[in-house]
Amino acid sequence: MRMPFSEFITSGDLKFIIAFFIFSGWAIVHFFKKVKARQQQDDTHQILHHNSKINHAAFWILILSVLSLLLGLMHSFYFIGKTGGIAPGLIFQGVSYALITPVLGICLFICCKTLKGTFNESSSK
Repeated sequence: MRMPFSEFITSGDLKFIIAFFIFSGWAIVHFFKKVKARQQQDDTHQILHHNSKINHAAFWILILSVLSLLLGLMHSFYFIGKTGGIAPGLIFQGVSYALITPVLGICLFICCKTLKGTFNESSSK
């Protein structure tokens, strides 16, 4: 049984998902600026600048992914401790929800790194 994508997105921590999409949007904007600079045959300094911005966005997505994982696990274990007992269903459901946001963040990190690596060659070579 698979988790539907809509449930996957809505079950994650909303503040991290919003931050992920802000940084992803920032990376996409700089990707298109990089493509435009490449088409206009600007110097490689502009391409390196945009790659640096994309790299910064990917870095913050990765850091927020780790932070969301740690906070999600802390949250899950806090409520497991408050219940006074260990119910396997409670543990597995809490951990699965704690992993949703980091998985999304890692996927967006990979997408940003792909954007950084695309169209790096200068067309004048």
